[in-house]
Amino acid sequence: MRNLLFAVVVLVAAGAAAFWFYSSNSGRPQASEFAAVGELAVDGNAEIVAASPDGMLLAHTNTKQQSVDLVNISDPAAPVNVGRIAVPGEPTSVAVSPDGLWALATLNLSESKTGSEPLHPRIPGGLAIIDIADSAAPLLSEIIGIGHHPDSFAVAASGADLVAVVAIENEPVVIADGVVTDHDTPGNPNDISLPGKVQVITFNPLRQDNYRVASLDLSQARLEEAGLEYPGDAQPEFVALSPDLSLAAVSLQENNGIVVFDPYWLETRRMFSTGRVALRKADLSNDGTTRLNDDYPEVTEDQPHAGKRFPDGVTFTPGGDYLLSADEGEMPLTGGRGISLWSLDGELIWEDGGEIEAAAAAAGLYPDYRSSEKGIEIEGVAAARFDTRDFAFAAAERGGFVAVYDITDPMAPEFVQLLRTGSEPESVVAIPRRGLLAVAAEGSGSIHLYQRTSMPESGVESAP
Repeated sequence: MRNLLFAVVVLVAAGAAAFWFYSSNSGRPQASEFAAVGELAVDGNAEIVAASPDGMLLAHTNTKQQSVDLVNISDPAAPVNVGRIAVPGEPTSVAVSPDGLWALATLNLSESKTGSEPLHPRIPGGLAIIDIADSAAPLLSEIIGIGHHPDSFAVAASGADLVAVVAIENEPVVIADGVVTDHDTPGNPNDISLPGKVQVITFNPLRQDNYRVASLDLSQARLEEAGLEYPGDAQPEFVALSPDLSLAAVSLQENNGIVVFDPYWLETRRMFSTGRVALRKADLSNDGTTRLNDDYPEVTEDQPHAGKRFPDGVTFTPGGDYLLSADEGEMPLTGGRGISLWSLDGELIWEDGGEIEAAAAAAGLYPDYRSSEKGIEIEGVAAARFDTRDFAFAAAERGGFVAVYDITDPMAPEFVQLLRTGSEPESVVAIPRRGLLAVAAEGSGSIHLYQRTSMPESGVESAP
């Protein structure tokens, strides 16, 4: 692990804040790789964002308006809302088909509310197929019934068909005295929800009512064999596809694990526990002062899960040889408060070791009020190749920023910078074809766009 001494200076350029840092290797300030270029306040909120293949259009979920919204970013400095399609439920995730003609969204069609009688846990969710050939007038073409409470999904093409890999989370529904409580931690004996699952839906968007659904084996025996937490209640969280589409990865956040599998044959390559982070210094007290000098807790009888990663977002590196996990955590004092890099067989290659929280504290972006919980809570992670360099982007839900790493050498990732976002950034998508990064900030209801500042000297377009 490289030790970096950060001296963070706010530089106002093009009306946006950019960061510089000092590297102990060079002793010189190095210019930021990305700078804020555009921002859009949406009507409602923006939680999950996806980009069209040409990088000119964004689609995002809008839970407040119960819709999927489209944003034209042909001029990234002036993004414009251009279309909205209402959906019959809460949109939980969104993707754009490889041909750019369809937006897909997973829908939660029923929700058991706190203090109310529980809804039947077998009420299905939906996969909405939306025609966006005319982005100003999107059309809801079909809703395919899928498992209850879908969370995340990824989509690929297979000939004339589309293949959607969906994480059906089935969050806990805990009952006390006949009504739903707000206690939803995993393993509760009063949880009446079904175990989650991963479904693969194969369909042709031009042929309605013609689809196939298959499920990955997430049985209790498989989870027990892999040494995962709460093996009787699989809770898939986030889905990613490898660059060549030959593999999928799904985080099982509440189970503290990741599954790598063939999305077409549904054969598991590896299911592994993400374990505990290495001991590192952190701020564990909500005292109004940020001091990263507390010992990160070891496992005790009172804290059996202390330091365990419980990963949320997961993504493949641009070459497809490694995985990155966003180690958000689940219960208090869990989570790595950063990111980790894994081989496809589950070997830990690297972790940030508290580097991101140190950078956040130096920049005045550390949320001290979350110290005794999960700190900055890295929730989403993305990776992409810009020209000849590979970058990783980690969204800190509680910190209000995205951390950027150069992962060109996966054995030695290097911190690059922090990018300020709106509050509660949930989703980040890289658009290397246009040298762009897009972030959806749920708390502030905003979309943020960043442009790579150092473009190739040859003028060759970035790889898609």
